[in-house]
Amino acid sequence: MSADSLLEQYNSWLLGASSAGSLALCTDHWIIDLVRQRILEEPDLHNSLQNDAFLLIGCGLQDRADLLLALQQLACAFQALEQAALHLYLFPWRREFHTITTYSGYYVHTLEAALPQDAIFRALRRLNYEPEEGSTSLKIQVLPAPQALATAALGFLAAQMECNILSDLVSCSGSTLVNGADLIQERRSWRGEDACMERLQKLVLEPRVVPTSVDHVVGASNGDALYQPQFGDYSHEPFDQHINVSCRMVTDHRGEERCHTQVPHVDVVMHDCVFVEHSLEHCCAACNMFHSSLCSVMKVCRDKGHRVTQMTSSEKIQAVMEEQRKKYQLHRCLQPGQLPHYRCTNCRQLHYIKCKEVEHCRSQGHSASMIMLEKDQRLWLQRSSMDLTLLCRNKPESHIG
Repeated sequence: MSADSLLEQYNSWLLGASSAGSLALCTDHWIIDLVRQRILEEPDLHNSLQNDAFLLIGCGLQDRADLLLALQQLACAFQALEQAALHLYLFPWRREFHTITTYSGYYVHTLEAALPQDAIFRALRRLNYEPEEGSTSLKIQVLPAPQALATAALGFLAAQMECNILSDLVSCSGSTLVNGADLIQERRSWRGEDACMERLQKLVLEPRVVPTSVDHVVGASNGDALYQPQFGDYSHEPFDQHINVSCRMVTDHRGEERCHTQVPHVDVVMHDCVFVEHSLEHCCAACNMFHSSLCSVMKVCRDKGHRVTQMTSSEKIQAVMEEQRKKYQLHRCLQPGQLPHYRCTNCRQLHYIKCKEVEHCRSQGHSASMIMLEKDQRLWLQRSSMDLTLLCRNKPESHIG
């Protein structure tokens, strides 16, 4: 669907809102889902809508350590801008909508909380707002045409959906070491949420050299500078713990030296506690096993003198990516509500009892074993359907003696 077709659908909703005299934002779930899906698969649609989405979002994310908070504030700002466009479209005769004061709560707490002043002025110029002398207010001298206001409102809605997409990517990919510029660059380069999320996860793990030249910037397609990566952007450690953009060996709270580029060994497996508690926090080097934060087995490991370490974000991401590669799938023999009775370690599939495919696997020399206990059957079913990226999210650490 092109930008024109999308605008046609939005205009249909606007006609209904106009007839009802509603001041409300677009709450039509069909329209919202349509806009999100279209820009998710085609990020360049923002260019057709001329909403400067990535440029404005890049400005809002610059120098922001908490990307999720920044994106939430940006989504609120774009929602307020959409509302401003709808006010002008539905009620062009209301003069109070023709002026925005820069000291009002709307401006200070919603727009300035998310965007620098130049970016705010740029966005509001789409609605023909221009700053007055002294920048205490922005006024409209000539009201935009209704179609221009409708296009602007749709553009701001699309920008809001883009913020939600980026928030989902940050939350689910575990990409806590990725800055705003990287996030935008990968989002614009990859089509679809899954592809972008996978790329972001790999980006965290890839050794990279951060340019230190003051001339190096990440820019928008029109040449506007969005963000200049800072020395040490790609680590949680303080600035003085880095030399030549490489992490020093630092000492954690247990006195163990570790490098932040360390990743878990691919042969390490996840203990059942990880899937039961949806928590991936620790690694036992002696047992080659990952554990949740509350697993009682870790106490046994420590009593035996095993080295149990808390995992970094990068380690969690690589562990989840490896587990995703090995993840079991449900065979077509399993119907909703049924528990698996067999698992084939070669095909990585779970089967229902008396499934003929199990015998075929065994005839091929595959290791197809029976899952005896119901609790284990439920666990294997849970593992096959779990969104493993949730395991990358940080949970409060529970200290086990």
